[in-house]
Amino acid sequence: MKKLKATFYVIFLLLLCASLNSCLSVDRKIKLNKDGSGEETMTISFMKEFYTMMSSMASIMDSARKEAFLDSLYSDDIFMNKTKSGYDSIPGIRVSDIYSKRNPDSSNSFVIKYSFDSISSLGTSLDKAINEDNDSKISPAIVTLTKEGDEFVFNYIYEQPASEEMPENDSLAAQMKSGMSEMFGNGFINFEIEFPYEIVSSNATTTDNRTLKWNFPMSEVFLQNKMSLDARMKE
Repeated sequence: MKKLKATFYVIFLLLLCASLNSCLSVDRKIKLNKDGSGEETMTISFMKEFYTMMSSMASIMDSARKEAFLDSLYSDDIFMNKTKSGYDSIPGIRVSDIYSKRNPDSSNSFVIKYSFDSISSLGTSLDKAINEDNDSKISPAIVTLTKEGDEFVFNYIYEQPASEEMPENDSLAAQMKSGMSEMFGNGFINFEIEFPYEIVSSNATTTDNRTLKWNFPMSEVFLQNKMSLDARMKE
């Protein structure tokens, strides 16, 4: 039964992919302090096609769930309240501002500003922002800042293992990944991190003094189920 349901989702996603492009983009700007604390401004942008897609997907739900889902989808206040609740559940995080804005291209952006006491909190914050279920089983990213000799090493590692229901070598799982990749088209996850030390080396896309930028196509993240940000620094 689960396999049949998953097959239906694949067909549905592939049909949507024919008309949808970049549905979702995430822009993260982070300032990191020497003690691992810091602050972030995260902007999550939903293109107008995203709402069309989600409304279509709601048609497969039962009437009670569909109504609640659509109310949540089209209410900025509900989204922001759920997001703030998710952030408040992360120890050491304090939200300073959260708001929505309409963009000239008809997309809708949500901006979340918060401070954090520990660098490890950065691995959970994105999931709490975009996942409606605050008890999500998605594994958070592992984020560390450690000292090795006279250098400091920063790592941000996100990697999702294959689920038991949809193993990595399953052809249906591959179809679903491909469908999601196409659906999010030219969307992106961008990181801009200002570090407290001089940069020695990194795998960043661009470097500007102590600020590094990483650009990950959303389609690539869905296909590979992983992201890796690395940097080495010295005082």
